Amino acid sequence: MLQDKVLNAALCMSRQCWEQGILAQALYEIGDFSRLRIVIRDMILRQSSDGRLCNVENTPAVTDSAFCIPAVYGMALQDENEMFFSAARKNVDFLLYEAAGAKDRTLYHILNTSQIWADSAAFLPYALALTGHQEAGMQQMNGICNRLYCKESGLYLHMWDESSMTYKRPLAWGVGNGWVLTGLLRLLLVLDNEYEKEKRHYLMSFQTLLDNMLSFRQKEHLLHDILDDMNSFEESESSVMVAYAVYKAVQHGLIDKKYCREADEIRLLVYQKIDESGLIMDSAGSPGFVSPGTSTECQAIFLMMEKAYDDLKNAYELKTPV
Repeated sequence: MLQDKVLNAALCMSRQCWEQGILAQALYEIGDFSRLRIVIRDMILRQSSDGRLCNVENTPAVTDSAFCIPAVYGMALQDENEMFFSAARKNVDFLLYEAAGAKDRTLYHILNTSQIWADSAAFLPYALALTGHQEAGMQQMNGICNRLYCKESGLYLHMWDESSMTYKRPLAWGVGNGWVLTGLLRLLLVLDNEYEKEKRHYLMSFQTLLDNMLSFRQKEHLLHDILDDMNSFEESESSVMVAYAVYKAVQHGLIDKKYCREADEIRLLVYQKIDESGLIMDSAGSPGFVSPGTSTECQAIFLMMEKAYDDLKNAYELKTPV
C-alpha cells in the first residue's frame, strides 16, 4: 500500500523536534497508536530541563517544540498517562511563562533572536488552545499573522525581525503559507463556542488565504516554492497542505465542497512525485528547505491528507479519481 511506503520512508528519516512532532501528529491522526507511543517516549526522553520536548542536540528552536505537544497531550488523554500529561504541561508552561517574545508576548522562533516566523503559526496557537489556554493561543496567532501578512498579495511573508522592525525573509514561501493555513484551521477547530466572533474571523482568514494560495496555482501544476514567483520550483509540501486543509475544512462544514475538485487535482499530481521507496520528491528539502528534495514534513502531511480524503469520501460519498 502506498501509504505504508510513505510512512516507512518517514520513519527512516533523521528528524529534528518539529519533524518528530509533525510525524507524531500524523500517527495520531491516522490512528497508528502503537508506533505513536514509541515516538512520544523518545520525545520525552529528549525533553530539555526548560520543558521543550524532543530537544535534539540542544536545538535553538523555541516554538517548534509546540509541534510535539498535541500528540503527547492527545495520547495522555487517551491512555490516562500521567507521564505524558506532565511532559505536555512542562512544554506548555515553558511557552506560556519562560520563552522570550515581543512586548505583546508573540514568541520568538529561535533562541537569542527576535525573529517571528510563519512556521510558528502551525502548532503554537493550536497547542496552547488545545491544552486549555485558548486566549493565549489566539494571541499568538494574531501576533504572527499581523506581522507577516502582505496586503498586496494576500499572502504571508516568511520571517519578521522585531528588533529591526523589518522582514528577514520577505518572501511568500509556500510552506510558510501552508503552516499559517493549517494552523488557522487547527485553531478554529478547537476554539470553544464562546469565541464565536473570533472563530468567524479565523474562518474568514482561512478561506481568504486558501483562495489566494490557489490563485497562484497554474492548471495541471503544483504550487510554486515561492507562491508568487513562477520561476521558483513546483513544490510538493505546500500543495499537500492545501489539499489536506480542504478535505478537513469540507468535512467540518467550513467551506464549500467545490474546493475538493482542485484538492483532488493536487492529490493526483503529488502521487506522481512519489518514488518506488515511498519518498515524496520536490518538497522543500530538509535540512535547508530552500531547494527541491525530501522532508519528513511532507511525508507526514501526505499521510494526514490521505486520512482526511478517506474520511471525507466515506462521509460524503464523493466520487473522485483515485
